Amino acid sequence: MPRIITVSSGKGGVGKTTFAVNFALTLSRVAPTILVDLDTGTSSIRNTLDTPVNRDLYHFFRKGQPLSDCLTRLDHRCDPHNLFSNFSFVAAPKHSIEEITNWSDQSRWKLVHAINQLPAKFIILDLRAGLDANVIDFLPLSNSGILVFTPHHPAATLAAGDIVKSVLFRKLRFIFSSDSPFFRQHGSMAHEHRLVNDLLDQVEDVYEEGLSSLDDFLEDLQNSLGDNPYLKAITNVVHSFGVYFVLNMFDGVNESYETAVKPFVQYLTENLSSQLRLTNLGWVVKDEAIHEANCARRPILLQNQWRKTVVETDLDPIMRELAKLETSVLGLPKPQEAPDTKTPEDVLLHISDQSPLDRQLEILNSMYRTQGSLQVRNNFAYLAHRALHIVRSLPADTFGQSRLLTPLEIFHKIFPHTPPSI
Repeated sequence: MPRIITVSSGKGGVGKTTFAVNFALTLSRVAPTILVDLDTGTSSIRNTLDTPVNRDLYHFFRKGQPLSDCLTRLDHRCDPHNLFSNFSFVAAPKHSIEEITNWSDQSRWKLVHAINQLPAKFIILDLRAGLDANVIDFLPLSNSGILVFTPHHPAATLAAGDIVKSVLFRKLRFIFSSDSPFFRQHGSMAHEHRLVNDLLDQVEDVYEEGLSSLDDFLEDLQNSLGDNPYLKAITNVVHSFGVYFVLNMFDGVNESYETAVKPFVQYLTENLSSQLRLTNLGWVVKDEAIHEANCARRPILLQNQWRKTVVETDLDPIMRELAKLETSVLGLPKPQEAPDTKTPEDVLLHISDQSPLDRQLEILNSMYRTQGSLQVRNNFAYLAHRALHIVRSLPADTFGQSRLLTPLEIFHKIFPHTPPSI
């Protein structure tokens, strides 16, 4: 079963596309992976990869080419050792074209069906920054996909919380719409149905005083109606929703926690629920080499592999801080006090889907011994193994989704026993 994973951000400037490109490259070391550029107004992916593009989304929409014929693979200059032969991407048009930048409903669902047919184990969708129909319609119903934010853009961190809120309320609106099977099944509870929708309006409306979160809403509903089907349905939606995020341009545990992770969690707790399942997939350290690689149109994972012998006194202070934290939490070996002349491993070259949990610990240990671009490469190896572990150990649609859904398919996904004619 393929896994379609969206990568989104509340605002631009957080390194979303940089993450999406390198994350897709890393996953391609394990299985066929396709990266689709849905940020159609910027052509970010084609500007990041110095590879000729013969067909892109223009040819899909305007020329009727199958999406699978619009795949571009890395040429020999980018991948001389053929390490990323399982990677391909669908580029956005060279320039902004109104009908492709702002899709009609017909165009959007045509693209949804085409993405579902792509021949890959992993399909990574690089969505445009912010929140509109061209973002929300591609997000999973049961999780957030991957949200990218950074300690250096506080407004984008809170905007990422808005994405979680929009997905949750989208699902609740489907469940409690007046034409839903849930409403027909509980039609005798018309008063309760109106009450629930009125209360949802209050929670969703930031200008409305009263109920500030779904937790408050559930408490109010419990007090008003006692145990009832509405209470159970909303509780199940909220408690089963997974939020997955990556911290980009990581520059220290304390600073990143105070300026990014803490505000993000507080926003979700105060405006949605304290019962959401939050998972930090990992981080990417701040490194000027990433920016230089992007400018050269050769992502950091495609840079020439290099090795550097380091000693303990050279250990990056951020990674030393993380090493201390992980030693106490996961029981990893402590960094050696004596000089260490061991050449660190470029774990990306040996990435595997075997025992991904064990590999996470090995990679963490390796990251404490590395600097520069090798450390960044290991960051992505760690992120990939985190994702592989989730994919292998949790049900489909817990992380990413097995296929994109149209509104009608969403309806039948939520209400699987509804007759097809409805």
